[in-house]
Amino acid sequence: MGVVEFGSRAPAPHLDAGYPTVAVATCDPPGIHVREIWTSTSEVSAGRRDDIVYSSDGTHLFGALRLPRSDRYRDATRSAYRQLLALISDLDYPHLVRMWNYIADINRPNHRGLEIYRDFCQGRAEGFDDAGTAISARLPAATGVGAHDGGVVVYFLAERTGAALHFENPRQVPAHQYPRTYGPRSPSFARATLLPASKRLFLSGTASIIGHRSVSLGHLEGQCYTTLENIRILLKEVSEKSGGTVDLDSFRLIKGYVRHGPDASYLHQRLREVVGPRVPIEIFTVDICRSELLLEIEGVLDMRFPDHHGDA
Repeated sequence: MGVVEFGSRAPAPHLDAGYPTVAVATCDPPGIHVREIWTSTSEVSAGRRDDIVYSSDGTHLFGALRLPRSDRYRDATRSAYRQLLALISDLDYPHLVRMWNYIADINRPNHRGLEIYRDFCQGRAEGFDDAGTAISARLPAATGVGAHDGGVVVYFLAERTGAALHFENPRQVPAHQYPRTYGPRSPSFARATLLPASKRLFLSGTASIIGHRSVSLGHLEGQCYTTLENIRILLKEVSEKSGGTVDLDSFRLIKGYVRHGPDASYLHQRLREVVGPRVPIEIFTVDICRSELLLEIEGVLDMRFPDHHGDA
């Protein structure tokens, strides 16, 4: 259905191969270093509307867009999110499942002195508002981290049935309820989203935040411990509320982000200790959404549900 290329450049998403290809600048050395490939067992069709390239298979829709590099993203982000939400509605895939936002210069001030991430969050929230979305009930899992180039790159997954379940972490304030200390509008995402039919759980970008405050400031090991504990608590919450089972042994893949390149090996080692030898782990060196945070972890997990069919 689509390919995400993690490398040194971020050209505009395109359909040259008959499916969406989106590039994210998360690596300094030239070339493409990792490809994330989204597949389907059903027939896939692809198209373009405005700046969005997309593909669909009758159940899911995958799409991507890029905003050119700028010193202010609020207006462009609001417009892009309105287009995105109109697209999924018109194509009848109205339920967002997962979003990724890679934002160049994420911690720098824009031309009015507002941090670029906060500027982006304001436009994103206004885009949801303009579409009439019931934010607290329908926000999907998401990631928002830095990039080395490319402005703002967004890719997303939506689905048709409306069966997706969204979860919050009892240890954390829901991001969309953060106080104004963190900007004019709060970040708009849920901590995790579950697709029950495929038993697939999407974990949002997770960092060293308790309540709404960053903790273990300046300490890599402490931030890693808190982040993993946040994930454990969230997975327990998902298990209890869904009737299934998911834990740190359930990862299919993990992406980690570190602010400082030398920290990548430490995070990779810690994740390997937690998830075992077989789970693919990729670590990227980019800025994190808060300037005091040193790392962030996201991933995809497999849920296990009890068999209620009984004896045949």
